[in-house]
Amino acid sequence: MGTRYQIWLTYNAEKEKIRLPVLPTSFKTVNGSNNDSVNITGLGEIVIMQNRPALKFSFSSFFPAAKFPGIQVETITKPLSLIQKINSWKAGKAPVHFIVTACGVDIYCTIEDFQYSEEGGDPGTYQYSITLKEYREIKVRQVKVNTQKKTASVAKNEPRVDNSVKPKTYTVKSGDCLFHIAKKLYGSGSQYTKIYNANKKLIGGNPNLIYPGQVLTIP
Repeated sequence: MGTRYQIWLTYNAEKEKIRLPVLPTSFKTVNGSNNDSVNITGLGEIVIMQNRPALKFSFSSFFPAAKFPGIQVETITKPLSLIQKINSWKAGKAPVHFIVTACGVDIYCTIEDFQYSEEGGDPGTYQYSITLKEYREIKVRQVKVNTQKKTASVAKNEPRVDNSVKPKTYTVKSGDCLFHIAKKLYGSGSQYTKIYNANKKLIGGNPNLIYPGQVLTIP
């Protein structure tokens, strides 16, 4: 792959993004078929056309702990942070937007499988493999009935994929502080600034002053 190729995963209406720092050496696409066949006496095998199954994409690469020649990004993000983000997307209820520039891949997908490991010899670098499956919205058909002519017509609505995520909230309880809330929700109290920045108008200038009953937005 040349440098014109970029691979992106985005989530929550493009608000969260990952550009893969290292392009995979191979990229597999599965475009199968649901066609069935029957044998009819005198005609032989007849193929019955069906709607195609969802596309599948799979590839392997790694998240480096340090820069090296050929890396695709200017700034290194901690590999473990990228892994945690992908895991949160996988567990979410919205598809990711999968984009591969210069080869026409621009599609919404679910994360079907994501495996990763830290191997000896390069501490902090994580190897990973991922499988994505095309996401399709349910198509709604509207039937219009003309009672005078006794006819019916079917209109197809092609829905647009919306992968935005509704913000989570947390109601402050007695004895709470932003550090303890962040530790409970994110696993790290040091991320309390994320909660504070998302609730500055409510909390005011002092992140230590929160009160029971306040409803905080959790980014």
